[in-house]
Amino acid sequence: MTPDRGVSGGRHMQIRSLQVLRFFAALLVVIGHAQHELREVGGASVPRLLSFVPFDWGLGVDIFFVISGFVMMFVTQGQFGKPGASALFLRRRIIRIAPMYWLFSTPVVLAAVSAASRGGEAVYWLNVVFSYLFLPGPRCDAYCYPIFSLGWTLNYEMLFYGIFAIALLLRERTGILLIGGIIVALVIVGRFVPAEWTMARFWGTPIIGEFLVGVGLALLYRTGFRIPRPAGWALVVLGVFAAVLFYQTGSYEHIWRLVTGGVPAALILSGVMFALLAERRSAGTIALSAGGDASYALYLCHPFAIKGVSMIATRLGFLETLTPWFIPVAVVIALVASLLLHRWLERPLVDWLNRSGRASANKKSVDPHPADGCAGLALAPGATTNARLGNSTEL
Repeated sequence: MTPDRGVSGGRHMQIRSLQVLRFFAALLVVIGHAQHELREVGGASVPRLLSFVPFDWGLGVDIFFVISGFVMMFVTQGQFGKPGASALFLRRRIIRIAPMYWLFSTPVVLAAVSAASRGGEAVYWLNVVFSYLFLPGPRCDAYCYPIFSLGWTLNYEMLFYGIFAIALLLRERTGILLIGGIIVALVIVGRFVPAEWTMARFWGTPIIGEFLVGVGLALLYRTGFRIPRPAGWALVVLGVFAAVLFYQTGSYEHIWRLVTGGVPAALILSGVMFALLAERRSAGTIALSAGGDASYALYLCHPFAIKGVSMIATRLGFLETLTPWFIPVAVVIALVASLLLHRWLERPLVDWLNRSGRASANKKSVDPHPADGCAGLALAPGATTNARLGNSTEL
């Protein structure tokens, strides 16, 4: 895409490309967890090929974090310092993330309570409360997992959204400096505080620097910088190669994940956004983009799908027969479940909450013509930067 293309068409290509990449990022996480479950239940009987890990499948998380930084910076262009922009941004991000996470966390809590009643490990209720509030701890292990373990990534996402919402109160240049300053300060503090300061250590993990990398790439993208398509493919290949190299050499054990995961993720996103935008509306890009739309539902539901396949196969006695097909079967079931959840639960729920929020804001507004950027302002998609803030943050 070149800078002189139409705003609406250009944005569609950008969003579709990001959604395709989000789908592949989520797919990496699903494959990694399916492989882990297969090794857990299959043990030594699992063929070596099915046990081989080319790179850390968690690269999908790193890609998500870099994309988040990119998208938040991209969709809020022109919104820094505008009245109501910060509140609108934060409200929509909470609506987008929290309700679905709470829905999937609840059965995990119920299962933990049931296990505790049968003599299992006791439920530490303050940790449960903290989990629902996207806070780490207060009683933590090495990774400070919430009650629904996948939520550790969402704790970082919410931290970044909070920082970004504060930055939106300021002029753009000042806001960007604030984002960078807070993230760098958190990493520095996290390196030196005592081990028992679990919240500070969690939030100071260098992986949060990946959000800042995404912000930087978005700023570069806004300048109109682009590269030829062959160079874009080269960056994607180089990113995958770097991920393989870091994993196979064990570098991830003694080098910050900001490097071992963030660098490959940045290379891959750069290749896509600076050269490989999905310009043609083909059946393939539409299908992959739909997978990206459902990527959050996929991230949340896939552990249940994988565990379900494992339990059914084990109970019915055909796990050994299913072994060669366990990963693809589990992935397909997770994909189908995510598409159904996105279509019939996630999207209607988010749309309803957003409509309710707009209606509430309009009732409270005395001025029938609120200032540019205020919550409740209705604009046609693509009309101004307000539409980017109000609609595209669903990414």
